[in-house]
Amino acid sequence: MAKNNGVAKLCAMYIPTDFGKEIKAALADEAGASPALSFVAETAHKPDEADFVGSLQKLRAAGCEMVGVALTVRQTITVVGTAKKLGMAKLKFVGSSAAFHTLIAKVPGGVTEGLFAAAGWSDLAARATTKESAAFIAAYMKATGKPPGTGALLGYAGAVGFTMALQRAGRDLTVGSFVKAMESLNYYDPILDNRISYSADDHQGADEIVFSVVKDGNWQELARFK
Repeated sequence: MAKNNGVAKLCAMYIPTDFGKEIKAALADEAGASPALSFVAETAHKPDEADFVGSLQKLRAAGCEMVGVALTVRQTITVVGTAKKLGMAKLKFVGSSAAFHTLIAKVPGGVTEGLFAAAGWSDLAARATTKESAAFIAAYMKATGKPPGTGALLGYAGAVGFTMALQRAGRDLTVGSFVKAMESLNYYDPILDNRISYSADDHQGADEIVFSVVKDGNWQELARFK
């Protein structure tokens, strides 16, 4: 974001859970590690909060150029839309995987256009014509009558890994054999479009981070990082 969008002053809007605090801490740590960046302001919010005018005005007064967002889906949509109404269209918002949701990209009226997000998977809609994605979408449509969203993608991917581990552990299943099987998995998941690998020392799964932006109502992949 600093290199390609010229941001230098970072801020955070977050719900003060462990997750939200880690998002804020990551921004502050990155700013502290780079002479080109500074962490200048933060606002903490309740999960049911709906009015963000005052908070955004505070961030504008602090000179924020990029905001790391750790809010609910509805709140993320509201924040980005409110910023545009306040004339803060140049302010860059970056969400974590919690904001990388099909619903957020497809808000009518282009409200979330320009929102960035980082996640451990690639947006399914952008890969709808690939063989594996098309088959999954068709099967899901047949079963439910509607296209799969982000929850369906993640639920399916989790079930695939879980099933693979059960098969590898065998019928004489124990906690130990299941853990060992999980820690032996290393495979490419075409629905996530990412490689999943575990070991006794690494339970993260996907190591590659996909960075995307909302453009024309869809998530568009910009880069990948490890």
